Amino acid sequence: MSLFVRSLAATVGAGALVLSLAPAAQSVAVLPADPDRRCAWPVVYPKDANYAWPDTHAAYINQAVVLGPNEKIVITGKDPKARYWSITTYNYEDREVIDRVNDVTVKRAKNGTWTVTVSPRQNPKDPNSLQAAPLTKAGESPSFRNVTVIMYRVYLSGTSGYSGGPLPTMTLHHSTPVNGKKTERLKACVGDQIRPPESVPPLEEASGVPSEYFVRAEGGRFYPSRDTAYLAADVPYNPERILVVTGKAPRVRQDVRYWSLCQNINEAPLPVVDCVSDRNVLLTEGKYTIAIVGPGQVPDRSAYPGVTFVDWAPPGASSPVPNAFLIMRHILPSEGFAESIDKVTLGQPATTTMGDYAPIIEQVPLAELRAR
Repeated sequence: MSLFVRSLAATVGAGALVLSLAPAAQSVAVLPADPDRRCAWPVVYPKDANYAWPDTHAAYINQAVVLGPNEKIVITGKDPKARYWSITTYNYEDREVIDRVNDVTVKRAKNGTWTVTVSPRQNPKDPNSLQAAPLTKAGESPSFRNVTVIMYRVYLSGTSGYSGGPLPTMTLHHSTPVNGKKTERLKACVGDQIRPPESVPPLEEASGVPSEYFVRAEGGRFYPSRDTAYLAADVPYNPERILVVTGKAPRVRQDVRYWSLCQNINEAPLPVVDCVSDRNVLLTEGKYTIAIVGPGQVPDRSAYPGVTFVDWAPPGASSPVPNAFLIMRHILPSEGFAESIDKVTLGQPATTTMGDYAPIIEQVPLAELRAR
C-alpha cells in the first residue's frame, strides 16, 4: 500500500481469532471472526481505514484466511472498469508479498473472465495460481504467519463505486464439509459488514527524507505493491510561500499505466490528506504545476489557470500545520521509459535519471504562482 512503512506489531483484531483456532482446523478459516462478517472482501482501504498513506484514487480490498494443506480459494471475475487491477497474497505476520497477478499477467478465458486460485501449493507455471501463507506445522497452533491476506487493488475506478464494477466472487474449498458442503461461495460483504480492522497497526514514521527534492523510496513492508515505484519528499510548511511541484508528465499507457501525487501526514497513523491523479492533472505543453496549499493560502484558486491544487491539510486543521509528506507513484512503467521512477536507485534523487520528468520542488510567493 505504501512506502517506508514498517509495521511494529500485528493487528490485534484478526490475531485473536487466529490464536484461538484448533491446531488441526479442517476448513478454511475466514477472518475476521465475527459471524456477521463471514462474507467476501470485508475490509477496504482507504474507505474507513485511512492509514499507511493510501492513494485516494485507489481501493485496496482485503480478505484474510487460514488454509489447510488441501484447501484453496477460487476467485473469479472480469476486468473492472478501471485503469489497473491486481491480486496479491501476503503473509499477515510480516506483510511481505508472497505472490501476485495483475491485469497484464492474468490468463483469461475466451469470454473475458479470469479465475485466480490461492492455495498452499506452488504452481509457478500457472500465472493464475497464487501461493498462500505457510501451513501450520504439525503439533503447532495457527499463528500470524499462517494467515494469508488477499488484496485486490483497483486504481481509478470508471464507475461510481470504488471497485470498478462487481467484485470478484470467492469460493472456499474445504477439507471437511461445512454445512454439508465442501465448497462454499461467500456472499459479497455489504453495508456495515465492510469496516476497518478492530485496531490500527502501529506504524513507524518515515525518517531521513529530504525537504528540497524527491528521492526514490523503497516499497515498504505494509502490504507493498511490486507494480508501483515511489518518490518521496518531506517539506516543512511556510505560510508565506506556496509549495509548488513541477515537471514533465509521463504519457499514460505509453510510459506508465498510472501516476499520481499525494499529500500525506508523516505522523501516526500516516493518513493521506489529498491526491491528484493523472486523470485530473492540468497540463501545459505536457508539463504540470501542482500547488500544495495550506488553509487560506489561495482564497481564489480559479485565478490560476493551468495550476492543479492539492490540499495540504484537512479543512479546519489547527496550527501548527504538519510537514507535507509528498509521494509520487508510477504504476507499471514501460521497459522503454528510461525516465520512470523505478529506474532511480533507491535513496537517490529523482534528478539523477528522470531528466525533465523529475518532479521539482519550489516554494514561491503567491504573486509568482502560475502554470510553468
